[in-house]
Amino acid sequence: MKKILVAGLALLAGLSFSAFALEDAIANNEKVEKVESVETIANTKGTKLYVVGDSTLSSFNDPYFYPRYGYGTKLQDYLLPKKIEVINLAMSGRSSKSFLTEKNYAALKNSIKKGDYLIIGFGHNDEKAEEARYTNPNGSKEEAGSFKNSLYENYIKLALDKKATPILCTPIVRRAPGKAYEGSYVHVTKDVPGFPGGDYAQAIRDLGKETGVLVVDLTAITKARYEAAGDEATAKFHAQLSHKPASTDNTHLNTYGASVVAYDVITEAAKGDKKFAKLVNKKAAAPTEELLVKNPDYNIPKYSEFIPEEDASGVFETTAPWYGTVFGDCGGAEKIADPEMYGIEEKNGVVEIHAGPKDGSKSVGKIASASDGIAFYFQKLPISKDFTLSAKVKILNFANNNQVAFGLMARDDVYIDKFDNTINSDYVAAGALKIAKGDAFTTSWLRHNTGLTENASAGQAAPAKDQVVDLSITKKGNVYTVKYGKDTATFEADLNSVDANNIYVGLFAARCADVEFSNISLK
Repeated sequence: MKKILVAGLALLAGLSFSAFALEDAIANNEKVEKVESVETIANTKGTKLYVVGDSTLSSFNDPYFYPRYGYGTKLQDYLLPKKIEVINLAMSGRSSKSFLTEKNYAALKNSIKKGDYLIIGFGHNDEKAEEARYTNPNGSKEEAGSFKNSLYENYIKLALDKKATPILCTPIVRRAPGKAYEGSYVHVTKDVPGFPGGDYAQAIRDLGKETGVLVVDLTAITKARYEAAGDEATAKFHAQLSHKPASTDNTHLNTYGASVVAYDVITEAAKGDKKFAKLVNKKAAAPTEELLVKNPDYNIPKYSEFIPEEDASGVFETTAPWYGTVFGDCGGAEKIADPEMYGIEEKNGVVEIHAGPKDGSKSVGKIASASDGIAFYFQKLPISKDFTLSAKVKILNFANNNQVAFGLMARDDVYIDKFDNTINSDYVAAGALKIAKGDAFTTSWLRHNTGLTENASAGQAAPAKDQVVDLSITKKGNVYTVKYGKDTATFEADLNSVDANNIYVGLFAARCADVEFSNISLK
């Protein structure tokens, strides 16, 4: 018989939020450790609770104002340490399909044994319209390529064959400030060309019913909690990139939110499994805001004026007054100077920029809801100056990924060859984003107070290899008119909250994009 469990709503009141430090042990002497690839489990003796899943369960090592914590990092807090040990193998960005290629999955297969438990928490990335991660939410457990089949064949059967106990968890909701908890916020997706949509949480519920596997319905639990709590209170469960409240990460939890969800999982699993209930620490109190402290290592940034002659990149050679840099959530400091990963090259009046290898085999940088990482070829102008920046872009190669982007940008700040995944300052862009949406891809967008406002294409064909597109950004006062091919949009923005005196304008690429700009004009 299927067991679907919905937790009570006892934790609705008194919500608050903050985070632990990243390097130093603070409250509860806890330390954040990022899960890296694990080839073997050092000690498999005794009962283990293995955890597989995505970033909503995994560990992180963030410099955020309120860092990210997956709920897998908090499960041990509500279990008897002498009776059971949590082995968290969850990894950020993985789906039930892509996780199979990781050493962590091999370690799970080689280590799980009779009497162990396995929490399975996928869904967020199985929805991605990308061949490497997508699974179909509609097929049966016998149908290759379906979400059910991926969960059943690779995780449930693995546990059962080893005489361990699998526990399915539906994905937590995405926070939906000002909107209803429906659609993609609760993992019900729409069709995208080549990638049928459907209800991922329901697929898990149904799979539990078909196989008799315990299901903890975190989608229902968190939906009910968030709807009752309201926007302001739900923000207190989530990570926050910077000191600005608007930088809340609506997907990832902070230490408090992760503790609340972990408590849900342990409580509900104990209700559905009498043997598991004997492993629960009944003396552990339900999580409260007393758990929370602000990340003491976070300092509100103090920005100094960028002076090209003194601070020009040591990696990218350009001709003044144009300068090159890679900064933001760009995949790691070590990747910036790797010519395979990033390139900004001037040649005969043409500028080629690539982010990631030119063949698209690896992903670095991105334009995402919470952060950006870009290669940027730019000039600095006084904020008082009006201008028109225009160019033709030829698409040499790209990956079919919604975080791929390229085009023109006018932004508030710039950083020289700096990896920092908290950078998400204001800017406007004319270019391509959300490419995996096909003809509905984004052709212009504004980042303001860390959020993205996007305009979809008005009927243009989706980006294609060797395609050439005209781009421009025109500034008049604080009004920006941006053009991508036939599409035109207007944004009103004061790009002066970081650097009050200057604006930075130029050409960019992010995440598996290799593009060539010609006819570059800045007037």
